[in-house]
Amino acid sequence: MAQVQEVWNKLNPRERLTAIGALIVALSWIVSLAGYGISAGTVSLLGAIAVLVVFYLKYSPNQSITWPAPIPTIVLGISAIVALLAALDVLTSLRYLGLLGFGIGIVALVLEAIGAALMVWGAWQEYQLTPKTTGTTSSAPGQAPSAPLAPPPYAPPSEAPSAPPAPTQPPAQTMSPDENDRPPV
Repeated sequence: MAQVQEVWNKLNPRERLTAIGALIVALSWIVSLAGYGISAGTVSLLGAIAVLVVFYLKYSPNQSITWPAPIPTIVLGISAIVALLAALDVLTSLRYLGLLGFGIGIVALVLEAIGAALMVWGAWQEYQLTPKTTGTTSSAPGQAPSAPLAPPPYAPPSEAPSAPPAPTQPPAQTMSPDENDRPPV
């Protein structure tokens, strides 16, 4: 439990918002067990757990993982999928609203929607703050990220460019004696 508290203290405010959203999605799944047919989706629960695991692995002191993409991008992708699934759960359960009224299932759906919205909002804010460079690799929190791939150095041309040709004056229009005698057209 102390290690979880240690990881929680390392989260920045945007990551905490995302983690709170994930915890609300997990709570909505637990509440939905008593919802009698209207429930938060299990895939949404798995997505929320995946976000929490990513944060745990990111800040765990014993882990050094080479991530396939920047962590904010991974968290944003998972959160977006959870939000989409939560929206589908809410939309497909609207038909039961008239039959069951406001019961436990509706509370679970509202919690799922709120949790998913918090997950996406926090993940989006964190994603906006990540540098948009290519060629960087994510590293453990104590290490500096590796430098981005630099463009190749500029190489001057092998031979000096020649001076541009001097501008020339157009040749003067000379008129033949026959043209002077003709009337203008």
